Amino acid sequence: MIEGFHHVAVICGDYARSKAFYTEVLGLAILAETHRAERDSWKLDLALPGGGQIELFSFPAPPTVPTAPRPRGSATSPSPLPMSRPPATGSRRRASRSSPSAPTR
Repeated sequence: MIEGFHHVAVICGDYARSKAFYTEVLGLAILAETHRAERDSWKLDLALPGGGQIELFSFPAPPTVPTAPRPRGSATSPSPLPMSRPPATGSRRRASRSSPSAPTR
């Protein structure tokens, strides 16, 4: 089970609109904002609750993203993260142990 992450990188084409969404709509705090003149792009580091970060990158010609789902296992589909089965909740286990059984007659 994934319990957290350090950062996620997001690429955007409209920096001003994306920055407004993450800061004004979602209310994330800006940690750092850097203009990278050699790439004609911006990098914005945003703080997430719990200590994670979003790194927002702008590019003049960002890569296109398909709008339809891709079949699993195709060469272009992302591999899912390996995940373990979540453990049973403690309350469910306690309830099953504390349930009295009916006496046999």
